[in-house]
Amino acid sequence: MARPNILLITSDQQHYSALGTVNPRIRTPALDRLAREGVQFDRAYCNNPVCSPSRS
Repeated sequence: MARPNILLITSDQQHYSALGTVNPRIRTPALDRLAREGVQFDRAYCNNPVCSPSRS
């Protein structure tokens, strides 16, 4: 079996609704395509009030 390609995209200070997949007023065609063809985590939570320690 071939090894899967994994692409993890993270951003800083981006609101959940700042993508076209959840907000039709915003146009993000490349990210929308990645979301359609891949996996979205729509129930992610930060375990720290400051996001940087959570990402390390």
